[in-house]
Amino acid sequence: MKHTIGFLFAMTGFLHALQLPVLVEPADGTEIMAAIPHFQWKSTLVPTPEAMPSHDIEIAADKDFTRIVDTDRLAAVIGWYVPDRELPPGDYWWRVAGVDAKGIRGPWSEGRRFSIRLPERVFDVSRNATFADIQHIFSEASKHTPATVQFEKGDYLLDPGGAKAFVGFTNTNDLIIDGGGANITFTGFLTYVELEHCERILVKNFTFDFDPLPYTAGRVIAVDVAAGTFDVEIAPGHPLPETNPSFEHDRKGMIIDPDAPRIKQGVNLVFEHAGWQKMGERLYRFTAANREQLRELAPGDVYVLDPRIVTGFDVDASDNITFLNLTAHAVSNEAFNSHYANRLAILHCGIRLKSGRFLAANNGGHNHHNARIGPWIEGGTWENTGDDICHVNCLVMGIDDKIAANRVLIPLHNPYDAVGADIALDIRPGDVLQFFNRAEGKLISERRVVSATKLEKSLDVTLDGDVGDIILGRPGVKQVGVKKTLSDEAITQVFDANRTCNQFVFRNNTVRNGRRIGVLAKGVGGLIENNTFEGLGGGAVEFWNAPFEGLGAMDYVVRGNRISNCGRIARGDAAIWATIFKPGGDRLHRNLLIADNEVSGFDGPAIVLRDTQNAIVRNNNIVNISIPPLGETHLEPITLGNTDAVRLENNTVKEP
Repeated sequence: MKHTIGFLFAMTGFLHALQLPVLVEPADGTEIMAAIPHFQWKSTLVPTPEAMPSHDIEIAADKDFTRIVDTDRLAAVIGWYVPDRELPPGDYWWRVAGVDAKGIRGPWSEGRRFSIRLPERVFDVSRNATFADIQHIFSEASKHTPATVQFEKGDYLLDPGGAKAFVGFTNTNDLIIDGGGANITFTGFLTYVELEHCERILVKNFTFDFDPLPYTAGRVIAVDVAAGTFDVEIAPGHPLPETNPSFEHDRKGMIIDPDAPRIKQGVNLVFEHAGWQKMGERLYRFTAANREQLRELAPGDVYVLDPRIVTGFDVDASDNITFLNLTAHAVSNEAFNSHYANRLAILHCGIRLKSGRFLAANNGGHNHHNARIGPWIEGGTWENTGDDICHVNCLVMGIDDKIAANRVLIPLHNPYDAVGADIALDIRPGDVLQFFNRAEGKLISERRVVSATKLEKSLDVTLDGDVGDIILGRPGVKQVGVKKTLSDEAITQVFDANRTCNQFVFRNNTVRNGRRIGVLAKGVGGLIENNTFEGLGGGAVEFWNAPFEGLGAMDYVVRGNRISNCGRIARGDAAIWATIFKPGGDRLHRNLLIADNEVSGFDGPAIVLRDTQNAIVRNNNIVNISIPPLGETHLEPITLGNTDAVRLENNTVKEP
């Protein structure tokens, strides 16, 4: 018999909506060395799409809560909170109350005291410090925590000399790195921040850039379809193709609209070249890898080469990490990336395009894997990325052997899992494992972990019931054109539902001109609200299982978002979209509330829900432009397929 996951962070046996939440962290009397604490509680609310309750949180400078310093209201799918600004040193109290669907607040929980006590030890970085000087200071600070590293405000031009990372720490706790408004430009490519096995780290107040840039771009001068070539004049301020070996090794590119720095309408996601010939000082003749794609290209378009080199911000196997007021103007791969990073907060950060440039990040803006809680992303501006703006997920696992009906060996090494073997895949007793047949879109079973024992190359996992008919094997990778996909879709996929970036929050952000999707999400408990999505290649919010990342989205609220002029690439999606691959199988997206969103300028249906159970689509305003037929089927502004218990209420559709 399958287990129903439901809301993983709610208490067993839900209490009445107006009874007290149970506070978890911080404990009463806790001293916190960073000025942005993380709060967590157990809910007593049932988060239903039909009547979504909320949590109110208050933080006060006195135990009577007469001097409120921060307050917020969150949908009941969320049981944690991160203030989006620093609290001054001092004593504080916090409490949480349940709020029913009508807005009636119940009794407050107990009030708990905590204190902000900033580190007394400060290490100063002067504006004339070299890269080596700064690394020495970082090393000393890590040996004497709690501590703060304080940069002098100003412009820094640093040669990393082949170093892997700028801010790089392993097994370090209770440290603040304060850029103080420093603008740092690197002459070589490296990771800006890399944290491994760290806790309670705050990195804030930096702006980062590269010179030379990690990508190049130029105006298309001529296109010769018969010869399979196109001529490009490299734009001022952009490196010549021969100056960076990555332009030859990684040949992916994209076509940018000549009138706006975003992907051209109606083109494919990737435009790959097959080599170049230098024709003049900044003039190059490229050969197209796919000659047919030249029909997408026209003189005046901008052609971009965006190889993937090193990520911008990496957090692995860490807890309670906060990034505040960090801006990157150039990133040579994914920008913010994490594996097994619980309670990661990214506040008022951004990827910002500089004038005269066409790309700010060669790959996606965010890619977060395998977190138990989080990330929390708020108040940022994310623009001109080379892939999805934000993707949260759980990475796939395979099965080496089925020892008994309820006992399997899971390999410690799986595709794209950077640190799983090191921490035994973070599979714990009580976790729910999902066994999935991707070829049929079917969930084979959901079983709870009884025990997990680390062996030399695998994890011996005992579960609370028969896992069913599974196909052994490791989910390998094969290259199909420019895409990497599963080498064998018949192999049973395994996902840990307890570490699928549950309790994900993405709110009050501005998202524009990314190559593909705004937010691609899955997991249990998520809040995507009050964001602006503009000029994206794909949809604004999408729920689906990528080849190595799954599965469904459950207990999700998508509300109050403004979506305009998205869906630019030739892809066939929607502004808000849910499906399971293979479509038409199990309904693995469950308990969704999609409300009060505004959608305009999308050439296709505004909302598509497939493979979904129990959802409310309510009070959305849609400006309906051309809705193209798909075969003989005319797609409506709101389209459903393979759904159960999905209700459409008070949505409005207008002609432009």
